Amino acid sequence: MQLAQVLEVVERVLVAAEHPDIVKVERTGTGTDAWGPSAAKSRTNKIAGVKVTYTSTATAMLWGAVWPGAKPLPLPAEPPMIGDRVARLSILVVQLLDAARPAAFTSWHLVSLPDLGPSDRTGSAPAGVSVTCADGTAVLLRASSTGATVGDEPKTDPYADYVIPAGLTA
Repeated sequence: MQLAQVLEVVERVLVAAEHPDIVKVERTGTGTDAWGPSAAKSRTNKIAGVKVTYTSTATAMLWGAVWPGAKPLPLPAEPPMIGDRVARLSILVVQLLDAARPAAFTSWHLVSLPDLGPSDRTGSAPAGVSVTCADGTAVLLRASSTGATVGDEPKTDPYADYVIPAGLTA
């Protein structure tokens, strides 16, 4: 399965989820291969991903990456702070995939990545999603915050009561 096809599935579940904190979902970049693990070693110089814009104007993105050392993580019992857009987007996508169960994927899980995350949890915080496709292809989608907010993020999650729509499909 090609990176573009994986991103298409992720984009569709994010749009179908109708999360009230997400005001825009868009594909970004023209890369056809995962980028990384460094500019010198990457097979591509272009990044491709799915970018979300939140009500606060913050943005975050999941993009195709090569990042050795990804470790599977369980979904946390408590959601991360609203300002932690990397963890929040990663967790939301895993939850949406759990609900939608897209036929194009056989498995997916939350991952941490070495040398990434808050200084007190480097390498152990949610930083992306690993997907195994029906054809056996494995794709890592690294999460990144891609834009600051205009003003402050809310102190508490104004959408804490959000429920994934019943019958969500990819």
